[in-house]
Amino acid sequence: MSEAVSKIRQFERLRDTILDDIRAGKLTPGDKLPAERTLSDQYGISRHAVREALRTLEMSGVLRFTKGASGGAFIRESTGDGVSQSIRDMIMLGRMPLADLVAVRINLLVHAIELAVVHATPEEFDELERNIDETEAAIALRDGVSSIGPVLEFNILLGRMSHNVVLAMLIDSLAMIMKDLLRIYRLVTEVDVIAPRRAIVAALRARDAATAVALLREQFALTTQYVIDRAQLPTTASNGGA
Repeated sequence: MSEAVSKIRQFERLRDTILDDIRAGKLTPGDKLPAERTLSDQYGISRHAVREALRTLEMSGVLRFTKGASGGAFIRESTGDGVSQSIRDMIMLGRMPLADLVAVRINLLVHAIELAVVHATPEEFDELERNIDETEAAIALRDGVSSIGPVLEFNILLGRMSHNVVLAMLIDSLAMIMKDLLRIYRLVTEVDVIAPRRAIVAALRARDAATAVALLREQFALTTQYVIDRAQLPTTASNGGA
């Protein structure tokens, strides 16, 4: 029991320290946290405790994670954490249908595409392609968890490509909610998302919003129904396709 309490205190100590540093202005939006090993050495706690603290801060919307050579844990630029938490709780309690959340997310992504064909840069399209490569590699692991981050990062990148801060923030928040829910479901991806997403990027590069939107709606109709059919949630509200 004492060992378990010690682990909890380790995790809470780092979590609370990071939150205190944010409140004091020592950490500001966009700042990158040190690597896990550095945090472990700095605070004299296990790397497991570090990961648990960072995971909790990500779940609460305080941190965001990126991959690659320059990736890591970053203080989120903006967050609608209170609203996000309320939506998560209502879905889990069966007081809000998952289909409603996904329908809103699709419409936001459609708007992001319409703006992205005007404002996005070739470098941003390249970033989407790299994300698809990462998604394909993660899906191949078939463990129901590895693909969640890359799959939803595609949506987040689309939001940022709109170059509309409010729209990007809303898409980001909904993606984080979906990430939380999908971690509970641990669904292995059976619907093809790779080919449709490559086609969406091709349409974006061609500045063809109509084709990109049509492809997005077609893909989400399949993936949404796949998730809804397998989500073990209370069903006090009616389910429907996206």
